[in-house]
Amino acid sequence: MFLLGGKTKRRTIFLVIILIMSILVILLKNEETYVVESMSKFANSFVENNARYQHNEKQDIKNSSTYWKSQKILMKLAEKLYSTATSTAIQDKFEDNQSTTETKNDAYADNFNSQSLIENTEALIKTRLREREAKIEEIYHFRKTHLSLKHLPKVIGIGVKKCGTGGLITFLAKHPLIRIPKIHSGETFFFTGNESKKGPYVYRSYFPPTNKMELGMEKTPLYFNSPNIDLASTMKKMVPKAKILLMVCDPTMRSFSDYIHEGDQHPDSPIGIVTKQNTFEEFIDTYVPKMQLLLQQSHDNHTSYGDDYKTQIMLRGLRKTIPEATLITIGLFIYHIQTWKTFYDKSNFLIVDGEEFIKNTGAVIEQIQEFLGIPKLVWKEDFVKHPDTGFYCYRKLTEKHLNGSHVETEDELRTSLKCLQKNKGRTRNGAKHASPEALEKLSQFYEPYNKAFYQETGKTYNWL
Repeated sequence: MFLLGGKTKRRTIFLVIILIMSILVILLKNEETYVVESMSKFANSFVENNARYQHNEKQDIKNSSTYWKSQKILMKLAEKLYSTATSTAIQDKFEDNQSTTETKNDAYADNFNSQSLIENTEALIKTRLREREAKIEEIYHFRKTHLSLKHLPKVIGIGVKKCGTGGLITFLAKHPLIRIPKIHSGETFFFTGNESKKGPYVYRSYFPPTNKMELGMEKTPLYFNSPNIDLASTMKKMVPKAKILLMVCDPTMRSFSDYIHEGDQHPDSPIGIVTKQNTFEEFIDTYVPKMQLLLQQSHDNHTSYGDDYKTQIMLRGLRKTIPEATLITIGLFIYHIQTWKTFYDKSNFLIVDGEEFIKNTGAVIEQIQEFLGIPKLVWKEDFVKHPDTGFYCYRKLTEKHLNGSHVETEDELRTSLKCLQKNKGRTRNGAKHASPEALEKLSQFYEPYNKAFYQETGKTYNWL
């Protein structure tokens, strides 16, 4: 066999692999955990190696359909492994219990603050806690006994920068069904450069293996306002069924936060240099009038923001010609949303209010779980305000927290909380200040664009 030509040799290797996997499918009628885990590692290694092979020898693969046929057969075999009685039973349990859980959640919410029902409420909480633990155990058992492969993501966060996307993905990752890449805090930047031209096999290599029930997720804030006007179209073609999360916030505070971030984290970049040479007040006095003039000149002949394609192109082009201006243009949400609404409808596109996320972190996380169609296993009761910062941190609620015989001290609380990095929220907790006059100038600049965004999305935000 080793004397055969290159193409013939590869075909032979693929056929041997397919034969081995077919035999394993037959043997896996009574799945054992270690067999499935080994199978998962083998399958993922096979896919990754061939993704690299695809990229390095494009012309050879283009002339031969053997690789693609093998990929299809591999995925079909994987689906056979997925469709076991265990997976059906677990999925049915989640679906059957969802309405019951929602009813109990409503009852819990209604009764939690009622002093006359404290004992009943505690009993209800304990029941919910035990049900949650049972579901989590089922998920872990499913993960151990079913094949996992590298898939394209089912959830993508597209922005907005400095609106809380880091906190969002950090807390969503506490859910046992959500798996995120380990690189760059879950950011792949795949669609922002030439990587997207390498195809879906390279994109999925970023993600951890997932089974049929799990959701791969990434977030790259640059997607929303990328200079590439075709980014939304490219993403839709590659991952047509992905659910999109867009997190927006007060554009005035967003700009100030971005100004501080760029100066601290990227001091040698074009934006960082400007922020180091100018106070925020000087920056606003210089660039707000420039942006007002550019927008007026560009928008004169258009009746709506949706028709204003020229301005959309202009705003994206400023990232290259006047990069520091993006500190302001990112907050013009009404323009950036236009390309996304062309490709995604409301069923697969959720806009999250970053300001509400700060105030009611757990409630927003519950809302997103509902949007994603997964059981609510991360609750608003799992989030506790840090005694020093006032921001919400994660601490999974357990029965010991209901024990009235032990009063938790602030030091014990600090130790148990899982919070975001210390450099998060610097402009929201007062660590960094801007003059009220500069913030007011920026707010007045954004006011008409905020109103248009409210009207476009059908939702009112408290930014005015």
